[in-house]
Amino acid sequence: MFADRNVELLNPINEKEYFIDRDGNLFRFIIQFYRTGKIYWPLNKNNLRYYLESESKSTTPITIQELEDELDFYQIPFNKQEISSNIIVERLDDFVAGLIKVAKEVIATHETEVIITFSRNGWPPFYKFGQPYVKESAIMETVDKIIKPFGTVGYKLLNKYGINIGRHLQHKIKNLSWQSGYSQSREQLKICMSVNIALDDKEVLKASCLHAD
Repeated sequence: MFADRNVELLNPINEKEYFIDRDGNLFRFIIQFYRTGKIYWPLNKNNLRYYLESESKSTTPITIQELEDELDFYQIPFNKQEISSNIIVERLDDFVAGLIKVAKEVIATHETEVIITFSRNGWPPFYKFGQPYVKESAIMETVDKIIKPFGTVGYKLLNKYGINIGRHLQHKIKNLSWQSGYSQSREQLKICMSVNIALDDKEVLKASCLHAD
């Protein structure tokens, strides 16, 4: 930070205080590095810009170039290739976590399956369940809230990692069946998650808060 180009920082106020005229939003990542020794890159929402959540709950756009310039100003070393890799890993992990949430919602509503279709061109995903639901139904709204943020990347992630995602979900959720396939034009990729669980009412009551009534 105290390089020749930042010579003005070599003269502290009252011999102990430094005035640093930098962007406060970006400084969040700098102070985290000095606290932990790690660079916590914000989640990539649309592959073009990065976002962080401010105290006012509003989103402030920050470009990756701004972050790189800020790290360079403070002379914090970073690896661009590692940054890109970490972003992809974060996005993939969030996508898998979202699919697990959807599968659990299916089980919780006594549904048997959900079919989710992702488009190559990034159109919003659409859903189909074992039972017909109106668009405004609770389960449709819940699933849409979980999956919609991945509309632009769901197809790409499934295209690259679909087999691994399916295996992971089947390992995490007992009796889960996973199927995936492309449309004839390969413009859409469809996944089907179904759960075959025979619920014993007596066992459910015994394990619930109602067992003592």
